[in-house]
Amino acid sequence: MRFDPRLLAELDALGVDPTAELSAAVAADPAWELTRLREDDGGLRVAVTREVAGDEELVTVYDELTAGLAADDPALEVALQVDRDERGGVTVSGTAGFRPPVTTGLAVDGVAVGEDAAALAELVEDAVTAAVEVRMPGRLVSHDGVAVDRSTSRIVLEPGVERRFSVTSQPPSWWSSLPVDTSTLLVGAALLAVVAGGVLLLLTRRRRSVSPEG
Repeated sequence: MRFDPRLLAELDALGVDPTAELSAAVAADPAWELTRLREDDGGLRVAVTREVAGDEELVTVYDELTAGLAADDPALEVALQVDRDERGGVTVSGTAGFRPPVTTGLAVDGVAVGEDAAALAELVEDAVTAAVEVRMPGRLVSHDGVAVDRSTSRIVLEPGVERRFSVTSQPPSWWSSLPVDTSTLLVGAALLAVVAGGVLLLLTRRRRSVSPEG
């Protein structure tokens, strides 16, 4: 997640720590690690990472992230599939969708209070950009997103719309130098989650252009 300086200032004025709940969740599960990076422009980038034993566990981890949510809870949902060819090429494909909030989550005597779904949708459009960012182990061969660098593709999501994606890369540079049968490694090799892909939710306060009258 990335919080831009303007959004951070607004949250600070309200006395809100945007990473409090995330920090508590990570503290409850030692498999995850949270890092914070303050950027040169004053923004804050927060990353939550963990290692997995292989492709199947990577897919399961993403499934578990949203398993306990209700149908109308806000979420960034990602369903992944990882495929490898005999030459070491990797394809990460699946679906992704950003489900915006429909209520504030606040209630008094059982009655919801605060902004309604329409107002929240407008707020999300103004303040949130959701994207899936997939970092591959080798140079990109094909993808249906925006190339961030030679091995990373970003798939921008429209709130409330599920999007299919597919990203394919060449083998990593060290693959051809391995002194063993690479087909054996395709079956048994472990994989770091950071190699196979990641999810990035960018929280930004978009600037609106204002045209002078006259």
